[in-house]
Amino acid sequence: MSMGTAKFSLPAAATKLAQMISLLDELHEVVGAENRLLATGLPASLAQTVARKTELANQLDGWLDVMRRGELVDEVSGPEDLALLISKLHSLRALMGENTVRIKRSMEATRHRIDGIMLALRSDSRSTGYGADSLMKRPANEAAPSRLA
Repeated sequence: MSMGTAKFSLPAAATKLAQMISLLDELHEVVGAENRLLATGLPASLAQTVARKTELANQLDGWLDVMRRGELVDEVSGPEDLALLISKLHSLRALMGENTVRIKRSMEATRHRIDGIMLALRSDSRSTGYGADSLMKRPANEAAPSRLA
């Protein structure tokens, strides 16, 4: 049963548990969309999903605090509800692991692009620049402009 297609058995807004399941589903969708964007080579800083993912992750932290305090225990009506919640959390954990790998790859690719640009700039600055007489040096293969009298 995939996280995006599994539906919680209780009415959507009726319980804290249902709200948490809904949050997990949305976070799963957002992270999956970000992974698909990153897979295309889009730089991580441009991924449109970062702000929403961060917002949802912060909400999830709040819900996990609710769980730690035991406030969801009364709302779990049976082992199926608990199994669904655990399954969604495990699925999200795996997806977030993939997300971390993709973001690291994207950052590395960006670093390589920046290194390439810097190398090109350094190479270009060696062949042109200002000399001791404050006049612009030209590459050897470039002729000086003609002077008008």
